[in-house]
Amino acid sequence: MHLSPALQQAIEQIAASQGISPEQFIIQTLTEKIDRLKQPVSTPSTSHTGLRQKDGLLVFDTESLDHIDFDALITQSREECDWEQVGL
Repeated sequence: MHLSPALQQAIEQIAASQGISPEQFIIQTLTEKIDRLKQPVSTPSTSHTGLRQKDGLLVFDTESLDHIDFDALITQSREECDWEQVGL
């Protein structure tokens, strides 16, 4: 496996701090990642919060938002806000 020098150094430092070899660290890290990817994706019916992580992002599962008129919502919020008080 060809790793950049910076990545190799980071692996060596973390492995040393955990008292394991760089090879053990790589195997452990890959195993954890594969296990997480094998887990079923949570859905709002199985997760009480609807929050999950996907590709390093926090995702909030909801029902479809197609029925919401976002333009009307923005217009309404603009009308309700006192922009002079905000300084705009």
